[in-house]
Amino acid sequence: MLQGDRTAIAVSLTEETSAAVVDRMAALAPVADLFEVRADFVRDLDLAALLAARTKPILFTCRPESEGGRFPDRDHEARRRLLSEAVARGFDLVDVEARSGLADVVASKAGRGLVVSWHDFEGTPDDLDAIHDRIAALHPDVVKIAVTARSVADLGRLLAFAARHVGQRGPRLVALAIGPLGVASRILGGRYRAPFTFASPENGREAAPGQLPAAALAGTYRVRSLSPSTRVYGVLGSDVLRSLSPAIQNRAFAERAIDAVYVPLQAESMAAFASALPGLDLSGFSVTRPYKGEILPYLASVTPDAAEAGSANTVVVQGGHLVGLSTDGDGVLVPLRRRLDPSGRVVAIVGAGGAARAAAFALVRAGAYVTVLARRADQAAEVAAATGCSSAGLEALPGLRWDVLVNATPVGSGACPGRTPVPTGALRPGAVVFDMVYEPRDTVLLAAARARGCVVIDGVEMLVAQAIGQFEAWTGQPAPVEAMTEAALAAIAEARA
Repeated sequence: MLQGDRTAIAVSLTEETSAAVVDRMAALAPVADLFEVRADFVRDLDLAALLAARTKPILFTCRPESEGGRFPDRDHEARRRLLSEAVARGFDLVDVEARSGLADVVASKAGRGLVVSWHDFEGTPDDLDAIHDRIAALHPDVVKIAVTARSVADLGRLLAFAARHVGQRGPRLVALAIGPLGVASRILGGRYRAPFTFASPENGREAAPGQLPAAALAGTYRVRSLSPSTRVYGVLGSDVLRSLSPAIQNRAFAERAIDAVYVPLQAESMAAFASALPGLDLSGFSVTRPYKGEILPYLASVTPDAAEAGSANTVVVQGGHLVGLSTDGDGVLVPLRRRLDPSGRVVAIVGAGGAARAAAFALVRAGAYVTVLARRADQAAEVAAATGCSSAGLEALPGLRWDVLVNATPVGSGACPGRTPVPTGALRPGAVVFDMVYEPRDTVLLAAARARGCVVIDGVEMLVAQAIGQFEAWTGQPAPVEAMTEAALAAIAEARA
């Protein structure tokens, strides 16, 4: 089970009956490499039945309450007997907590699939190497250390710790950071030759916070193919776990046969992310809210357009230095130029946030006459002053003659469904209506514009155009546009299901 360098996908099963565990193992056999059976969840535990129905190797785990599980701490001897029976019956792997006091169970399984685990549900301690060495002295086959990431800096420290142990003699290491800030650790095990990483059967069935579905680890992230030579990219933001970017960029890497992976990098502050960077060992990353402007002081250099806009959505690591650029303008100009030349055209941008600002910069540089409109005229005026265009309150839109209308607000998205940011009567036949919202793809605004005879551009086209520029900046290769678009649409459909 632990032969070779490939990282396996261990699907954690938290079913409450043995029959349900058996059914899950049969159903998930195509995507799982092994199953972690959480015996502390099973009410009618039947070890013989589990072994008889085994479709893949089984990691037997019976977690007590004090270690985050359900088995009563007061029934210590009953747990000892259960784990001893699991060893005797020949379960492929058996997990025993380092602080369990079950030295006899540890000794009986050592060298034959023993996993000794250590969990910290409060944070990430400073002495990870010392903890590892104490556990390794028990002669396990696998040391599992799971900490809780309270900061993205904890993730960086954990991955640096894992990197120090690559190639060392002794037991193999599984190092995981629990929680949303540590999700990348569940993907990147292959970079550190982890024997396996844990996955959930599906969304909503996680055995621990931050677990990803097995299908995502196998398909989107291709975790089985990752190695110490794999380059790592990611998306930095304060809320990126539902981002479509991993689906898009990982599909592009797969299409071009590039040994790279793109992961979510959730961070609570820019300063914390900067401290995590050495441990993350990134080759580049995307930047989204709220760090597009905050990242500039951390960059060694920026391209002129990013400097002018005061934001960077893409970072390339060159010789250890961070170089910032922006593909936000590509997201607007590339789709628009497929329909018309923006030079000399009149463009109305609805919204006064970061997306509106980026669109205004790009369009003004392309020679368009731009007016930014917002419900608060003072906010529109701020964007106009920064970008060199005109501004007005949103109520002025019906009287404005425009060739292109851009919705740079969330109105019409899942956060503001069933609405349109502009009155239908303001839409003119033959004009271009560009909605940055990509979920749903066909917004109320676009449906109304289509009915009025407008040319429409949806947010998916914008999203992919931005991603294309990022991929090409990182790799120097032409982006597989069709595959990236397919990946975006599939991810949207999956999220909706």
